[in-house]
Amino acid sequence: MNSYTPKLVIDDYIDKNELNSRIYQILLYLQDNTANGRHKLKRQPLEIFNQAYAICEELQGIKHPEELAIPVWNRIRQLFLSYETSVIFSCVYIVLYFAEKGNPNMIYFLNRIKQKIDSVYFQEFEPLLKEELTYFTALPVSFEFLKTEADKISDLDKRELFYIDHLTRYKQARNKGNILQQISDEIDLIKRTKELSNADRQVAETVEKDSTDAASIKVRSVVISEMLKKMQLGAAHNDLTKICKLIAFLTGNSYNSIYNEMQKGIYFSNFHSKQIDEANKILKELNASIAIDKHKQY
Repeated sequence: MNSYTPKLVIDDYIDKNELNSRIYQILLYLQDNTANGRHKLKRQPLEIFNQAYAICEELQGIKHPEELAIPVWNRIRQLFLSYETSVIFSCVYIVLYFAEKGNPNMIYFLNRIKQKIDSVYFQEFEPLLKEELTYFTALPVSFEFLKTEADKISDLDKRELFYIDHLTRYKQARNKGNILQQISDEIDLIKRTKELSNADRQVAETVEKDSTDAASIKVRSVVISEMLKKMQLGAAHNDLTKICKLIAFLTGNSYNSIYNEMQKGIYFSNFHSKQIDEANKILKELNASIAIDKHKQY
């Protein structure tokens, strides 16, 4: 089901967006010109943009969009005239051509759909493929698609960097021509990347230290979680983020690392056997009715 939210004004597409501005010029030209036996475009550019971007968003989330090329074409053809369908898919072709190249199968869709588009209309869009619109190349079609891709990244630090990277690209696109500002944006991205890299290194050093001097973060997290469960303060009674904050406070480990582990579920390996045995021994000496099972997922 397509969840794309249509724009209400054309400025939402063309403001500070060079690619869409160029497409808009072509649509206006098609409204005024009947060269090569073409029909004048009677649909408003806003309607064409809304339809084209709705298709783009629908296809961006599919692993093999080429399989939907003909069904999507036929669906749109039932709603629009033949030449209007060619115009819409010409826009789709251009937008996807310049969009984020995250799906290597998208080229198959583009090749397949191009065979359906009337060349009399596509020839007006084709010059865009040769223009220097490269600053737009790395930008996704919509925030909804961007968020879908970001949500696949379980590590919160890396997800943050993913957003920062795209934010920098948008700022550079907006500031095209202002080289000083573009350089400043790039420096800010590099600084944040280095900060996160240093944070990852510190976490790795902590984990290495844990493996020699104390229980690993996995074992610590499970022991504390099981104790909280016995106190009726576990995940059934509290949000996972609050539990992870407590574990991070008590252990000195990274909150993000703890949360990522707990969110996806903690599994133990043979590496943890000795630590688990030691933890269970201590818990038994305390007469605690808690035991950690190496084979259980927590």
